[in-house]
Amino acid sequence: MSRETKIVYGLGAMAVLVIAAYLVLWNISSGNVAVNRGKDKTQFKRVVDRDLELIDAKGEKRRFSDLEGKVWLVSHVFTRCPGQCAGVCAAIDELLGKVKEDAFLHVVSVSLDPTHDQPAQLNGFAQKHGLVRDNWWFVTGDAQPLESYMKEVFWMSAQERPESQRNNVNDLFTHEPRVVLVDHTMRIRGWYYPFDPASAAALEKAIDETVSAAKKSS
Repeated sequence: MSRETKIVYGLGAMAVLVIAAYLVLWNISSGNVAVNRGKDKTQFKRVVDRDLELIDAKGEKRRFSDLEGKVWLVSHVFTRCPGQCAGVCAAIDELLGKVKEDAFLHVVSVSLDPTHDQPAQLNGFAQKHGLVRDNWWFVTGDAQPLESYMKEVFWMSAQERPESQRNNVNDLFTHEPRVVLVDHTMRIRGWYYPFDPASAAALEKAIDETVSAAKKSS
């Protein structure tokens, strides 16, 4: 993790407080989403039952179905993001360092700004923040199908920030710093906030459990 990314991670945690207040006024996605903050024991019964073609930072075609048999994390990112996205990536990177299960654990960072974020931009973002690795995809795709897919399958969406509320020219979107955990059977196991200590701890525990299950089934 680069020094710049570590700094951004800290700033991202602070930014969440501001974003949370904004999201009170705007329900970013389905009210059925129960984010695990380390206390609830909600059992999720959603599965990734549809596929979508993606393009990664190398310009190679990818599909979510390629990850069947692995435990994977999904989050949103956009390369022009002024801080929060890099912070989420840094939190995930820190988590990967703790669990050390590269063979079974995968990360997918999906652009919510696909018109701008082509492979070159995604590769530049990954390089800048020291996140180039085989088990981490930064992906983009056709804007409308990708937006619909993320909203309908993962209950993740974003809203373009009104120009009057932007802190700078790149402060384009408001979205929750939410991470989705999917197990080796393509079942969605939960939604987590990496900046919330209890939620992050719950995610680490859930990863250990789901990776163990994936190993036993392999």
